[in-house]
Amino acid sequence: MPDDVAGYARRYLVDFIDGNRGEEIARDLAPTGRSGRSRPFDVSVASLDQDLSFLTKRATLVTGKLILSQPGGATRYLANRERCMRCGEDPARCGRDCRFEDVQIDDLYAECEDLERLGAYLRDCAPLLESGQLVYFPQTSRRSHLESRAPDAQSTSSPFDSVGRIELGDHPDRTLDLIVKGHRVVDVPSGDPVKARLVTPLLRLDLPMLEGTSLRDYCAILTQEGDALAATQAHLRGRMLDVDTDPEKALVQLAKLDAEIQEGVRAARSEVARVARRSAVQAAGAAVATVAATLVAVEGTQLAPVLGMLGAGGFFSAVLAADQYADRRGELRQRPFYLLWLLSRRSVPA
Repeated sequence: MPDDVAGYARRYLVDFIDGNRGEEIARDLAPTGRSGRSRPFDVSVASLDQDLSFLTKRATLVTGKLILSQPGGATRYLANRERCMRCGEDPARCGRDCRFEDVQIDDLYAECEDLERLGAYLRDCAPLLESGQLVYFPQTSRRSHLESRAPDAQSTSSPFDSVGRIELGDHPDRTLDLIVKGHRVVDVPSGDPVKARLVTPLLRLDLPMLEGTSLRDYCAILTQEGDALAATQAHLRGRMLDVDTDPEKALVQLAKLDAEIQEGVRAARSEVARVARRSAVQAAGAAVATVAATLVAVEGTQLAPVLGMLGAGGFFSAVLAADQYADRRGELRQRPFYLLWLLSRRSVPA
């Protein structure tokens, strides 16, 4: 049976509304006095593009948390919620004392042009969503009305109540950092220069290892390689903030940065290959050492002559070589371009 990606999207949207996550996130994004928000690398972006993968695969390389919204699209009905005004329970579970009490009915809605596209995106991004590195902030609303169960009672309706809505137009919400359209930053509602300079240059870089990697693979690799991601983020944040705001100077700097990244990925590939070549000998030595250690554990000193055949210190040298190999791979993960090299391995040329 094919995945119900539209249903996946509906469940995410309903859970977002039921959990009042919009209000919680809006509080976190609100400025905190003169110093502004305390998380300089948490960035909220409203994308006016249908495809969110391009923005996601770039912005998450520099942001601590990416809060992504997609305003516009058709208003779609999701579900309803019913609550007894007397006891607060679902009317189906009310007691006899509630049989004539009013019931509040909430109809839940969200703006979404394509539920299947959104569901596929949310499913692919599940690792980042679960880790909190990415938050999809839907544009939601609810229509509430009271319905009386008393005989001959009249129902009344209230207008739409916005829940976590990001307003655009002439008065964009100031908790919103950036508005992106056509893979370009077109507005900076929050006026935060750090967040604008953090993301704007990255959208203009040529990064083929990202374009050829599926969104699902990308998200999985980022969550599995936490150390490598931290090293890449630290490097790219500094390089993005160094890019000049003058368009002509920025163009030259970005060309140099393109070359730097390509060379960094090539160097990482070469270094990993060099370590891998050494690993064959190290693995063989470690295998001999493991067998010898097992036999010694069983036979004790009777196999001392066998260990001598490994040469002076052969047993301990083999174990040490295996440990050094593991340490070396750990060191490679601290290199700023190791993560991009990993992504390039999953990349399919266009």
